[in-house]
Amino acid sequence: MADQQIHSVLGIGFGPANLALAVTLEEFGYSGTTRFIERADGFQWQSEQLLPGADIQNNPFRDLVMPRNTGSPYTFVNYLAGQGRLTDYLHLNSKFPLRREYAGYLRWVADSFRGSVDYGQSATRLSLVDLGGREVFRVETAGGRQYFGETVAVGTGRSPRIPAPFQRSLGPTVFHSTRYLSSLRRQTGKGLRVVVVGASQSAIEIVLDLLDRPEVHQVVSLQRGIGFRLKDTSPYSRRVFLPDFIDYFYPLPNEAKNRIRRELRSINYAACDQDVIDRLAGVQHEYEITGSDRFRLMPYSEVVQVTPHAQGSANRLTVRDVNYGTESAYDADLVVLATGFRDFGEGPDDERRHPLLEEVADRLAVNEHGLLDVARDYSVPVTGQTYQPRPLRLYLNGLCEASHGMGDAGALAVLSARSTDIAESILGKPGESTGPERLPVEAVR
Repeated sequence: MADQQIHSVLGIGFGPANLALAVTLEEFGYSGTTRFIERADGFQWQSEQLLPGADIQNNPFRDLVMPRNTGSPYTFVNYLAGQGRLTDYLHLNSKFPLRREYAGYLRWVADSFRGSVDYGQSATRLSLVDLGGREVFRVETAGGRQYFGETVAVGTGRSPRIPAPFQRSLGPTVFHSTRYLSSLRRQTGKGLRVVVVGASQSAIEIVLDLLDRPEVHQVVSLQRGIGFRLKDTSPYSRRVFLPDFIDYFYPLPNEAKNRIRRELRSINYAACDQDVIDRLAGVQHEYEITGSDRFRLMPYSEVVQVTPHAQGSANRLTVRDVNYGTESAYDADLVVLATGFRDFGEGPDDERRHPLLEEVADRLAVNEHGLLDVARDYSVPVTGQTYQPRPLRLYLNGLCEASHGMGDAGALAVLSARSTDIAESILGKPGESTGPERLPVEAVR
């Protein structure tokens, strides 16, 4: 089934990135037609990791809109006020909101854009086609629908990183953290032995959650380093999440960008907040006092092989010490891969580009490294265009860490700034507007 309407802006994915873009286009007075498609049946954000006590690690004032427009009706403060919870929230004196509360805020904003979103539509193919004598983007979905657009904003997020030994074992008992809660709900057994692979904030939160579950007998935290490391939360290091750092980072040569990302890795990767580290260390200490082996840390370790085990355990893991090279075996009923997401780049574990872009790759500009040549406004030039009423444009919304810096790695802090850059580019007014009040009366169609 095809909707023959050619949308001015067609967004793929409707998580926080494209939600922020929808808000910004509305507040800028954009009069073109917008349509977003989302594979989930309704708006959701981190639904698989809405764990008790987990927070968002982001200043709540750096929400979808407030850095750009403090008077917006879509601020987190307005959400709390509308829910009658502002006084209670302020009384808590919490540094960061609970993840569950922030998910409620994002869902509240998304409700205002229900008329612009088709949920339950998973994009499977992006191509360029001739429609009525003009070239347009076509998005096809798993449900057989087709959408057409002049401008496409890809806001799907990155692909989960699945280490090679686990790639053939994915299923009900071996799964990525993005499937954590739903996979756990399907387990019916007791006395579960669970291995959590990884050293990230997600990994430690999952370990703590599992230790609170009576059906779990033992939790093993398996990681290549010495153990959970403290996240770099210095206000100087965290300048990577400010718009002026993006301006500094973007023009740098590729070698310098890679070096900076390696230097600042502990800001966002394989590192945890102090509160969860302290909590787990306390739990571990108590187990040691009582002689319990319910929690086991396996540092300097990596899984080299996963095989089915016939003696009642779902998986047998062959584990190697990364320093000595010695191997041992561990039987696990469940394996949770808190291993993060794949970058876009030249590395052996990187993706060259988002899988959805494969069919249009020969029409997208690339740099000297063969990677997509992403402009400062997050657009990728579409080459080989002939004259038509409006040029085709493709934007990568939240997929540009390699070109724009660590703030683009799913960080909530840059949502407002990035959506402003993209919206101003769509409107043809880059760098001129800071809010709807500065836009001309007639917006670009």
